[in-house]
Amino acid sequence: MAELSPIAEFARRHDPDRFLCALFAPPARREAIFALIGFNHELARAREAARTPLIALMRLQWWREAVEHAAEGRPPRRHEVAGPLHAAIAAGAFAPEELLAMADGREAEAEEGGLPSEAAFQAYLRGTAGGFAVAAGRSLGAPAGLLPALQAAGAAYGLAGVLRSVGAMAAQGRCLLPEEALAAAGLTPEAVVATPDAP
Repeated sequence: MAELSPIAEFARRHDPDRFLCALFAPPARREAIFALIGFNHELARAREAARTPLIALMRLQWWREAVEHAAEGRPPRRHEVAGPLHAAIAAGAFAPEELLAMADGREAEAEEGGLPSEAAFQAYLRGTAGGFAVAAGRSLGAPAGLLPALQAAGAAYGLAGVLRSVGAMAAQGRCLLPEEALAAAGLTPEAVVATPDAP
């Protein structure tokens, strides 16, 4: 197997599932998809790596500006993901507005109160994992008519990720499950955080 580029290695290390999927992309498009995986990872960890919601929002803004710099033809920011992402945007691999929408979708994670309704939860899934699927699909030449189905499939993948990470989120004092659905089951976000493994 050929040696991986730094951004491919980053994707393999931080998001092995998507990395393996990217290996099925045409060779000429893989580096761009690896950069998208890296971008998505950095957005996803914005809240985890921040001590406060405000700092998380600042991290998201930093990534928005990295996308905007590429779209405007300005020099790339010095970062192991920002450089390859800048190159991919400059080469026309991604629509900047779709990448910005992915950053917008992550703002819900910085909210102190979590996600209040199932509608807000669905919007969060469509904007984050669903947004990733749309950006990747468009980059790989998916027709416009297929993008809504890709977004729905990406959102379903995102739901699986949220459910899989309930325990990890609880360890950080966070819960991404919608309060509306929890209330219907007689639960609260605080109860999930306190006992994430309860039946």
